[in-house]
Amino acid sequence: MNSRRPSKQVSCSRCQSKKIRCNRVDPRCDKCEASGAECIYLSRKPRAKKRSHVTEAYNHNILLGILRRLERLEDHCRLDRDAEDTRDAYPSSMSVFSGDSDITGPNNDESHTPATRGVVAAVLSRINDQESRSFICSNVFNHLAHVKSRFFENERCIEAIDAAMTEMDRVQDTHAEGQPASGISKELAKKWIHQYYNGYEFEGFRVPLEENFVMAIPDLLEISHVQLDYASQIIYYNVLLQGLMLSIDDCPGRGGIVQYLYNTSMTLVDGWLDNVKNTPADLYAAILMLSMMLEGCNSELSWKLFGQACAIARALGYFSVDETPNRQTFNPTEGDTEVEKNRKRFEFWHLLRTDCLFRLSFGKPACIPEGSWTVNLPDPSINGVENEATRFIQIHFLASMRLNLVALKYLELVDSKPNPNTEEYDKIIDNLTAEVQSLMSDWNTEELSSTTTNHIDTWFCMDVLFSSYQMLIIFYQSKKCNQGSDELPRHTVDIARKSLQTFQSLLVSAHKHAHFGISLILLHQFVPFFILCLNIIGSPERGSAEADIALVVWTSDTVKKAAKERGDLRPIMTLMAAMALACQRAKSGGN
Repeated sequence: MNSRRPSKQVSCSRCQSKKIRCNRVDPRCDKCEASGAECIYLSRKPRAKKRSHVTEAYNHNILLGILRRLERLEDHCRLDRDAEDTRDAYPSSMSVFSGDSDITGPNNDESHTPATRGVVAAVLSRINDQESRSFICSNVFNHLAHVKSRFFENERCIEAIDAAMTEMDRVQDTHAEGQPASGISKELAKKWIHQYYNGYEFEGFRVPLEENFVMAIPDLLEISHVQLDYASQIIYYNVLLQGLMLSIDDCPGRGGIVQYLYNTSMTLVDGWLDNVKNTPADLYAAILMLSMMLEGCNSELSWKLFGQACAIARALGYFSVDETPNRQTFNPTEGDTEVEKNRKRFEFWHLLRTDCLFRLSFGKPACIPEGSWTVNLPDPSINGVENEATRFIQIHFLASMRLNLVALKYLELVDSKPNPNTEEYDKIIDNLTAEVQSLMSDWNTEELSSTTTNHIDTWFCMDVLFSSYQMLIIFYQSKKCNQGSDELPRHTVDIARKSLQTFQSLLVSAHKHAHFGISLILLHQFVPFFILCLNIIGSPERGSAEADIALVVWTSDTVKKAAKERGDLRPIMTLMAAMALACQRAKSGGN
């Protein structure tokens, strides 16, 4: 059989594009014959082959990766133009870093000291791939932007890290990347969908698609003439990821499935952005996708999607729930019931917290600047009905919002470019520190986490606890007395150690081995990991060195296990392994 002969089972490309009936005559159909147009038939690939060709899909994903790099370059070129367009609406959103930070993003290199630039350059120069270097810059060093210290000027740190990166340069090419999964069975998909809907039964987070409809999507995707909208597809694949993480059953190839869901969702993003509408489904899709992009270590695209979520939320009235009505202008929230208003308030405050997260962890400008919203805090129960099943969700909301207000105060302080060498500055930092400590004491988050009975409640408790630890590290490091010393303050090291120990305990005793994801390390544990490493390298004679090294190595090995099936985690695995190796070398005297 001639493989190039057109299939008579499909319409020609012209009739398909015009959505008109084609009589499928070879070599030219009646419609093309009548109009004198070129008639082209595209062969339909057998569906079974498409599923079985894993290598073909993998090569396709490589091509997509190259296209994404080009798009990121285009995004960087568009940032300045977008900034000009939005400056009136977001007047304070263009200040990215404080000028006195030791470690900042790649566009603020002039603020680095010569020694700091040497260490950063040493780390990055050992990584051959340009995309990996960009990844390390945006996802690693930006985490340390607010961790002010002269510790990188310690010669022992410089030598140890440089030696470790040299060693890693020899071994990183031998790391075997996992192949992404080729698909998910309907049975697994429906199981994870059910787990997701069962786990998120709360008035504040209402999934805009009914469970029965999402359950039908695996079947709908197999019907060629059914065209699902992009928002529904994005919600579907993200629900699968969330359901996978909630699953208590052992799942072979979990990393490959995560990468498959990530890659599949990436192919939908451009189409969704071209057709995005101001609907609850599009808002939910944006919020879910930004979370998935963080799990895929793509902080740049995650931030872009967050900006899209803010734009949709603003159009839907989430930024003006409690604004005094103006009869001359349309108010999207007018006519909402109190429950609907509470739901919008609840989701807005979580958007505001996410904005702070991007500013603190990735050095991004504010998407929700001061004065751009009028939203009161909601009733945590949303509908006014007390429900024991949602108690931890309500506790998480109250505690995390209180913590968020502390973060906003700190970010306002940073944006004001204060003189950090004053008693007044230290007094402000001491007050912020006391607020975080008071929150931890009032809610007793450590003890509270021991009373949880499921994965979601545990995550809520850990999120507040780890966020508190990280903010305390930032505040202690910001004090004047700690910025002029080569040694890290004892309080900073103690908190970093406690955070990693709690994280280790969480993963070892996780409820029936539920999956927490790599984003938990990137968002909550990277700063404590780096702080503990720097303390070991710079001051190996200090106490707890052996236990600290074991903790650092365990954290590095945890990422290494995840990276076996996920090539996207390779840069972070390489750097963390290098830091662990540097700690071991420092303890052994460099031998």
